[in-house]
Amino acid sequence: MTLIGTLTSFPVFNGLQQGELALLTAFLGGLVLMGSIALIILTHLQSVRALHIATMLVAFVALLPNIWASYAISLVLLGHLLLALRHGSKTLLIASFVSAASYLFLLSGSIVWFWPIQWVLLPLILVYISQLYEFSLRAVGQQHTSSTEHATERKQDILGLPDRAGLREAYYQHVEKDTSPLVLVMIRLEGFEQVNFHLGREYGDLLLAQSANRIKQHLQNVDIVAISHGGEASKLAHLGGLHFVFLCSLAHQKHIHEQMIGAIVQSTLKPFNVGNCTIEIKARASFVQCAERVSDFDNAITCAFLALDSEPKKVVTEYQNTMQTAKQEQQARLAELTHCDFRGQLELYFQPVIRHSDNGIEFLELLLRWQHPKQGILAASQFIDDIRIAGLALPVAQYVIERAAEIAMALKMEGIKMALSVNVFGPEMLHEEFIEFLDDVLLTHHLEAGDLIIECPSALFMSLDAQGVAMIARLRSIGVRLCVDGFGEAPLVLAKLPKLTVDYVKVGQSLTRDHQHQGALRGIVRGLVDMQHQLDCAVICEGVESQEQLNFAQSLNTFAAQGYYFERPLSSVGMLTWIKQYQLEHHHLVDHEKG
Repeated sequence: MTLIGTLTSFPVFNGLQQGELALLTAFLGGLVLMGSIALIILTHLQSVRALHIATMLVAFVALLPNIWASYAISLVLLGHLLLALRHGSKTLLIASFVSAASYLFLLSGSIVWFWPIQWVLLPLILVYISQLYEFSLRAVGQQHTSSTEHATERKQDILGLPDRAGLREAYYQHVEKDTSPLVLVMIRLEGFEQVNFHLGREYGDLLLAQSANRIKQHLQNVDIVAISHGGEASKLAHLGGLHFVFLCSLAHQKHIHEQMIGAIVQSTLKPFNVGNCTIEIKARASFVQCAERVSDFDNAITCAFLALDSEPKKVVTEYQNTMQTAKQEQQARLAELTHCDFRGQLELYFQPVIRHSDNGIEFLELLLRWQHPKQGILAASQFIDDIRIAGLALPVAQYVIERAAEIAMALKMEGIKMALSVNVFGPEMLHEEFIEFLDDVLLTHHLEAGDLIIECPSALFMSLDAQGVAMIARLRSIGVRLCVDGFGEAPLVLAKLPKLTVDYVKVGQSLTRDHQHQGALRGIVRGLVDMQHQLDCAVICEGVESQEQLNFAQSLNTFAAQGYYFERPLSSVGMLTWIKQYQLEHHHLVDHEKG
């Protein structure tokens, strides 16, 4: 008996004519065959290929009048659902759920209402379409990547390293033949801006080549996946720019990648000699557990970039799934900031800077807070990068300065002369528009020289050109005092600065947090502080949280201190009351010092 004859003899198909049933069978069988073959060819993973082969076999068996074969399709759909969960694609996940629901509906219809049993194959068609759609999106992304790689071809030829395409091929070849855990490690070099600016691109390329050679020296282990490149094998790939990647198998050692990252980071910290100049750069790294987190190469690369960008202050960062959520939250904040009502949602808090000599208030630093409609009060550290990314650095700085001027004028009306400082990103203060706005605010609010202090990042002073120096001089000429902030974890950068044309320098809390183990560093830092005093620049120690830390800051001969030991940030709404209370409590101390 032929296949068609067998099908027509089955009771559930009596509602269809023989020709119609033959067309339905041929149509569904052809779709299953073409879809399965296409996905088998496109996928690089053996496990996924096996799933598609099983899907095709089960589907053809289900075309026969065997209700149990139709039930087996549920197992196949379950396999595709697990694939979607592992892949992390929302499109595949939704399509798999819809297909499972459709299958149950069609199977019930074939039993109760005697629909053609072949209809239960229709959910498989939806699965095929969604997976082919994912492959098409990935192909578009790879095409865009190849165009980007072509733009950086000159630099890759200089380094002689495999590119992203070669790394992708090595990735899939490895996962096909080796099921052991695999880690993708990305290295980002930092500190090239000054080299390119002062020495030129040629020396930047030379420094990049030297850096690549140092990295390769630490990748001789057999667990590093080899990448074919021009008939040779390399263990390091160059994605263009300052990004390098290698693949590390964990077949023999679970933490071998962390050891290699540590060695690479330490090696890049050693100074380079380029163009008769001693140059220092640094490296940051991220790594992605491919088997646990992602199973797709391009997704792994994206996750490695995301990890680096999510933790800009960490030297080594492991990708976590929560970073995707954080990225989505940041995108939501960017949209909210674009439509943010500054007056209604941005608020200023304050924290005092206290002099060592008389416990008097040198100035009050104004700190930005965001009254988020859903998340409550957010500190500036939680959204300051979002402001920069959204292009709102200048408008926010103007708003904060205008509010600071209003507060300063209100204090004067109460007979209190108190300097206030505000924080800016840095680059916006070197624009003509910013200086003209600041000058106008000072005149409008009748502020005198020294009433307003601008705090800016130390990185700004490390890369000033002639125009930047002129803008700094203009700021001082209109009566604005300047404070250099953000020395943080590298206070010795003070020694590299030229003669500062600023009034204050803040050194970070790294000095006080581990003061018991400073040792020889204490004498060096004190010498740098004394040098700033000779330049009429007062040094302020941040992050003081205890009497012991305050004593250490005073032993460094710093001018003043700031931190939770004196006061936590408070709302500027109660500033006037706080100032009067502080002056009342410390008045006898000030008088004693003067006496």
